[in-house]
Amino acid sequence: MEDNEIRKIFHRIDLIREEVDSQVREPEFSDEKREREQRNPNMIEDDNDVLRRFAELIAFSENAKSDKVSNMLETDIFTVIFNQFKIEVVAKMDANTVLSQYWNVIKDIRFRHKVDKIISCAKSLVSIRSKHGSFLSMLEKHNIPHKLESEGDLKNFWQGFDSLRYVLEKENMPFFRSHISLLHFLLDIGYDCIKPDVVVMKVAKDLGIVEREEGRQNFRRTVRFIQSYCINRNIKPAVIDLYLLVYGRQNWAKKFLKN
Repeated sequence: MEDNEIRKIFHRIDLIREEVDSQVREPEFSDEKREREQRNPNMIEDDNDVLRRFAELIAFSENAKSDKVSNMLETDIFTVIFNQFKIEVVAKMDANTVLSQYWNVIKDIRFRHKVDKIISCAKSLVSIRSKHGSFLSMLEKHNIPHKLESEGDLKNFWQGFDSLRYVLEKENMPFFRSHISLLHFLLDIGYDCIKPDVVVMKVAKDLGIVEREEGRQNFRRTVRFIQSYCINRNIKPAVIDLYLLVYGRQNWAKKFLKN
C-alpha cells in the first residue's frame, strides 16, 4: 500500500473517532477508554487468573451475543462452575457433568462444546506450568513488546506472536492457538493489538485496509495496519478497538451510544 493511500485511511480513522465521540454516552465511554489504557500484563495474578480470562473469552467467541454473555458473566456463575478457576481442579472436570447441571444457566455462550474447551485449556495450562513454571513465564520468554512505539517494535511483536502461537499449538491449547483468539487474549491483558472480529473486519474492508473480511492474512494485515496507525497517532490499540466496535455497532458496544 502506497504512503498516500495509507495517509487517506489514517484520516478516515480520525473521522471515525470524531463521529463516535459525538454520539457516545458519558462518562461510560470515557470510563471504558480509561480501563483499556490502564491494562497491563503485570495485572495477571497467576495461572488460575489466566484460565479465568480464557474461559471468559471463550464464552464470548463464535458469535455469541456479547451483551447477553457479559450479563451472564457478571453473575459469577463461571467462577462457581469452574471452582474458582483452579487449573488442577478444572483439568479433572467432566464436561458432560457440567453441562447436565448448568447448561440452562450458561446457554448464552451458544455452543456446548465450549465447556470442554475450557477444561482442555486447564489441562494445557497444567502442562505449561510443569515445563515453564507458569503461563506468564512462558509468555515473557517470547519477548512480545507490551507497548509499540516504533516499526521495530511492530516487527518484534509479530515475531514473538508467531513464536508463542507455535508453542500453544504444541501444547494443544484450544482456541488460543488461533490468530483471532490469541490476539483477543493479548488485547485483554494489555498488549498493543486489537481483535480482528467480524465487526472490526467489516470496518477494515470498508476503509480499504483489506479486500476481504475473512482469512488469516487479512486478519494480520488489519491488526498490523491499526497498530501502525496507533504508533503514528500515539494512541493505544485497545482504545481504537473500542472506537471500531462502537462505530460498527457491535452488540456489547451499543451501550456506549446515546441512542
